[in-house]
Amino acid sequence: MSLIQLFKANPESFEKYLARQIVAFAGDGNLKDNSECSSQLRAYLKAIDRNRLDRYARECLEQPFPGNGFFLQDVVNELGRRLEFDVENGRYRGTSNAVGFDGIWRIPNGPAILVEVKATDTYNVSLETVAKYRQKLISTEEIDDEFSILFVVGRKDTGALEAQIRGSRYAWDMRVVGVDSLIKLVAVKEKSSEDQTVNQIRELLRPVEYTRIDRILDVVFNATIDAVSDEQNESVSAIEEDGDSTIARTPQETIEDIRGKAIDALNAKLRSNLVRRRKALFEDRDGDIRACVTISKRYDDKLQPYWYAYHPKWDHFLSGSSKAYMVFCCVDRLEAFAIPLDYMRKILPSLNRTLRPDNMDYWHVKLAEDLKGEDPKKLLLFASKTGERFDLSDFRIELAP
Repeated sequence: MSLIQLFKANPESFEKYLARQIVAFAGDGNLKDNSECSSQLRAYLKAIDRNRLDRYARECLEQPFPGNGFFLQDVVNELGRRLEFDVENGRYRGTSNAVGFDGIWRIPNGPAILVEVKATDTYNVSLETVAKYRQKLISTEEIDDEFSILFVVGRKDTGALEAQIRGSRYAWDMRVVGVDSLIKLVAVKEKSSEDQTVNQIRELLRPVEYTRIDRILDVVFNATIDAVSDEQNESVSAIEEDGDSTIARTPQETIEDIRGKAIDALNAKLRSNLVRRRKALFEDRDGDIRACVTISKRYDDKLQPYWYAYHPKWDHFLSGSSKAYMVFCCVDRLEAFAIPLDYMRKILPSLNRTLRPDNMDYWHVKLAEDLKGEDPKKLLLFASKTGERFDLSDFRIELAP
């Protein structure tokens, strides 16, 4: 069995394995360019969450093993993917016939970044050599001349490398970031939902002039606003219909706990491994399966106690995969409803929709208890526009206590 097959068969067992053991499970256990071991490792890294990437990176730096630098290189490139760059993996070892970069990170219609990963305390870096990589790529038209270079380093004592860059003619083309800081950026990105915030996070990795720090402050401000706005989205429909902006909000820790349990339940049902991409958005390693998870508290409405907003940006994200699910959770119930996107879209014409001047439109979704049915606690989807009731029994998933 391949590494990813072993992981899918028993994901819980992988929580205890060290990075060096993961390599041993992949192919022949020898990380080489264009090897089955490398291919399996990269597929596995796509399937795990940020916390495990963090753990593996720390192990590569603190408990070196044969091939730890190559493993770290793949972890760093996966972090680039989590920041929504289009990542081209580089080579573990340079050759005379190929440009020896560690990775190229691209964004649509924007300049690319050549990434060099340095795991050790001593940085004997030839800036000229790295700059030649850049020039070769420009000459072959693989990148444009706005291409910059990012050194991703494993330690904090990088003063020598920083001074080397500042005193060179490449000061405006090169930057340095620690692996731990890169992981923190991914964490901020995973808490965001707006494209603007994600774009600004990526911009921080490119060379900019920092005498004026407006761009840094913009990222901090927008990330904070993004997080607050996302919390409000959990109850925006309820506030509008009830007219009470003082409605008590569910603690964010509770929302995240329920969201995690819902994804675990959906993974078990689909035999998949969905990992977080943004605040409420999840997908598997190939992007073939996607899910959006939202949560409602129980409101003081005996007919429709659970209220949600369904956003066009969620619909757009879900439409990018062959299997997609909109998951509705309830704070006080150990169940959720994973509605397939095609079924959700059939319901949308029956729902009321709020059009807002800030383009943050949404449909109103309500879950109602079947008070006149055989099971009064059973939930139905209530169509706020037409009054129809849709049975959700086929989409029910049970959550862990």
